[in-house]
Amino acid sequence: MMAKKQKIVILQRDEDDLLDTDEVKEPAAGPAGKTEASLAKEQVQPKDVKVFLRTFGCQMNERDSEIIAGLLMDHGFGVAESQDEAEVVLFNTCSVREHAEERVAGNIEKLSSLKDKKPGKMIGILGCMSQRHGESLFSRFPSLDMVVGPGNIYDMPELLREALDGKKVLAVDKLKRPKKGTDPAYRSGVFSAYVNVMYGCDNYCSYCIVPYVRGREVSRPKKDIVKEVKSLADAGFKEVILLGQNVNSYGKGQTQKVDFPEILEAVNDIKGIERIRFTTSHPKDAGKPLFKAMRDLPKVCEHMHMCLQSGSNKILDLMNRKYTLDEYMKKVDTLREMVPGVGISTDILVGFPSEKESDYVATRMAMEDIKFNSSFIFKYSPRPPALSSTLIDDVPEKIKVERNRELLEIQKEISYEINKKMVSSSQEVLVEGPSRMSKDELVGKTRDNTSCVFKGPSDLIGKVVKVTVKGTSPFTLKSELET
Repeated sequence: MMAKKQKIVILQRDEDDLLDTDEVKEPAAGPAGKTEASLAKEQVQPKDVKVFLRTFGCQMNERDSEIIAGLLMDHGFGVAESQDEAEVVLFNTCSVREHAEERVAGNIEKLSSLKDKKPGKMIGILGCMSQRHGESLFSRFPSLDMVVGPGNIYDMPELLREALDGKKVLAVDKLKRPKKGTDPAYRSGVFSAYVNVMYGCDNYCSYCIVPYVRGREVSRPKKDIVKEVKSLADAGFKEVILLGQNVNSYGKGQTQKVDFPEILEAVNDIKGIERIRFTTSHPKDAGKPLFKAMRDLPKVCEHMHMCLQSGSNKILDLMNRKYTLDEYMKKVDTLREMVPGVGISTDILVGFPSEKESDYVATRMAMEDIKFNSSFIFKYSPRPPALSSTLIDDVPEKIKVERNRELLEIQKEISYEINKKMVSSSQEVLVEGPSRMSKDELVGKTRDNTSCVFKGPSDLIGKVVKVTVKGTSPFTLKSELET
């Protein structure tokens, strides 16, 4: 059984982190290398030190934040309800787009003025932004106390003690994440949980910084994944979301040959788990074995996030995506044939270097032809040292904004048309909690990952229920609970 869940504040990623509409020093030496200062540091009692942790970016970051929070709580650190009451404010950051880094910078600048009034307050940057910029962040933000990369998060308790001892802490030396036994039991949710199946990425898409900040692909052993999911089921969790930068390439480096469909099959057999989701899938590796698992395994939800990025073969080649539009569309056709009613979401990147009007039109036409259930649409920004940063960023910002907004409107119309076809249908929904728009309604997700609201008692939260769709907006189904 997992330890009793504890409370900590982990802010979920904002919509701005997904929809762009304009939209750490090595840990102290081992016992043989202890100094008088390090011995004194070990005597620091963290129970009076409250930490506030805010997360930007993807689901991988959210899972990292849970691990960090659990480690700190297990080592006695307290938690804060807000930045104002915290002695330590940590930002787990994203570097995939410039906008994400700008938002972190704005938050740190605001905190810096507060730190002037409260000299004991500490600020730390964790995650991909730390790995990308390293020591230079201390020059950019003089009020900063900690810079810790994704591969160093297991050292956070020791690193935070060093910072509390008055040191500027830099820890960005570990790209390959070490395995240190079982992760902390803490989870921010109560019925749905993220489970890493792999770390890093080997694809080196020319616009993407992930391989440079999270390292090469490393798959977790199947037995460790199964053990973690079983512990979640024992603790009452109903849904697991399997995470990887490219889950379809799972299995590299394993002593026994295991692929991702086998992981889905093993998790599907675990008693107590009712739903399985996964993200993300690279189109070049997606194929019939995965689609067959989605069709045949009853707990695997009929939804797939498969990033298109562009409808132009010229741009896809420059992006190093390793597929053509025709190859992508054939895989979509096969998926829809094998898994009827499947929901497909995607990522689109507009304004890539040398993107002409004809390239953009090809993307727009692809969206109109494929008809995704939803799309995350971003404006290109150079991310050194990713390869495309050496290209001339020659698409004017005004054009990027126009293309971004037009595709968002097109997707809104497509989503609305898809949702209208669901009216009068019966849908299975995992109830996530009260609706943000109405305290009288509950909200959840259908199996194809569509948001759904309906009236019902709060004791349904965390349960799978049946609803009848009565109406819809472009993004949310309006439903009634079936009796």
